[in-house]
Amino acid sequence: MQPVPHLESCLRLAFEVRDSAHPSGISLASYFVRAPTRGRRRSDLDPELVFPRALRLDQGAIARAMDPSTWRTCPSPRPKEPLATREWLAEAALALGKAEGLEMMWSLLHATSELESTAQRILGPRAPRAVIRQVLHGVDARTLRAEPFAAFAVRVLKIAQAVYAAFRHAGFAHEAAWAAVQDRLWAPYPTGRRTAAGAKAMGAYLPSLLQAASGNARRRLRRNTEARRTQDDARALLARFAGANLWPWIAADGRLLPQGETALQPAMAGLCFFVMLTHTASERRSRGGPAGGLSPMFAEAGFGAAEWLPDRTDDLALRLLTAAGMPDAEMLEELSSLLRATLSSRRDEMLDRARARLPVLLRWLEENARELLERN
Repeated sequence: MQPVPHLESCLRLAFEVRDSAHPSGISLASYFVRAPTRGRRRSDLDPELVFPRALRLDQGAIARAMDPSTWRTCPSPRPKEPLATREWLAEAALALGKAEGLEMMWSLLHATSELESTAQRILGPRAPRAVIRQVLHGVDARTLRAEPFAAFAVRVLKIAQAVYAAFRHAGFAHEAAWAAVQDRLWAPYPTGRRTAAGAKAMGAYLPSLLQAASGNARRRLRRNTEARRTQDDARALLARFAGANLWPWIAADGRLLPQGETALQPAMAGLCFFVMLTHTASERRSRGGPAGGLSPMFAEAGFGAAEWLPDRTDDLALRLLTAAGMPDAEMLEELSSLLRATLSSRRDEMLDRARARLPVLLRWLEENARELLERN
């Protein structure tokens, strides 16, 4: 058993924001939109496998947790080809943030990043990086037939939330419900199949879920030439910014905050732009558009223009984030905190320097990212 504290926090937060109409809380898996199945039947959770008879849990609590109407689901799902891309995973967190708030978004990002690290450890520390990328994300693997890590992450969320909600509905406290989730994910259970000798097959716990996901990965990755070209352009934009010496948050000793390095990497630029763009999109939504007033620095940089509609801005933010690689949830959260502190009236020597440099960064971003924005 490996510790997954971020998954624990995510489950608790999603359940405890429940309301009278949705007593099971937020269905996280509903934010991972699936494509048409082309006639193939995708199986849902089997209550008999998730809740074996030996568990002796109240059947009413199980029925309540398995009832889709007791969950608050994604309010506006968009059809999306469910490739195992970082963008697809990030889109789920962003959609969750729009509907349920930033705290829920960060929680899901943390849990997703943690599940990927756990999956890498399950695959083995000695596995070559190329093999891990093929198994988790289907990168350059032409014999894979499904979405490896994405399918794994969604299945884990479904099972974990069902078990957690059932135990909470049965009157158990958080600690007991989380212990049941850990037992369900790591202890062997009957899979409903038989071995060659006729005995019940054991599995359907977290390591076997990963094996099933990677075994059903996609036959070939679909690469759209135009999408590839714009992704390359996004990487070029990040590289240009990394060499432009515009980073606003600098410590007294010259180190760049929050990463604590002396040189800016393109990956950190992508995280920064994601925070900047999602912030301005959030302001436009919450304040009723530019007429409601953006933060002065964003308004003066040109983000009040009609081109920067919130949905288009979010799409560009995702494109730049995924061009930078798998998001580091903790670094994203720290950057978001730095931005909010800079936009506040809090007095601090480092923040004062950042306030002087931030307008230049925002103007650079608005001018240089506009070409990518127009390709949405």
